[in-house]
Amino acid sequence: TVPLGNADMAPVSTVLDETYKVAVTRFDDRIRVGGMAELGGFDLGLNPRRRETLELVVNDLFPGGGDVAQAEFWTGLRPMTPDSTPIVGATSYPNLYLSTGHGTLGWTMACGSGKLMADLVTGRNPAIRCDDLALSRYGKVSSSGRIVRPGFAHAKESA
Repeated sequence: TVPLGNADMAPVSTVLDETYKVAVTRFDDRIRVGGMAELGGFDLGLNPRRRETLELVVNDLFPGGGDVAQAEFWTGLRPMTPDSTPIVGATSYPNLYLSTGHGTLGWTMACGSGKLMADLVTGRNPAIRCDDLALSRYGKVSSSGRIVRPGFAHAKESA
């Protein structure tokens, strides 16, 4: 997040830099520069190369528009699933539901996921099919304690 420098040189609306995969958005008296993703587990450490790229984009596209020297850099986690489809639904525990794994589409899918979750928790019939969003799509635990994957649902289980 970069404090505004010369307001006349700052962005008026959101700009996407396809070269660096970065979005630059103006929020009143500051500029938000975001983008880039890496598989990093739970590490919230800041990658200096990423910071340099974000500074480069702001300075190249909007010279003087933001005070990069006063910028606040941070990183956040975006839970993702292996198939890039969120998990929304019940679990094997009657009082535990999940709505996670939306990746970079969290805000995009927020209203739909929230409505679906509300329907599931209150016992209403959801307006959309949601079995493909269930945690069980990754497999189920069989009576023998082994994981049975959906792709092998018709295979004979051996002990």
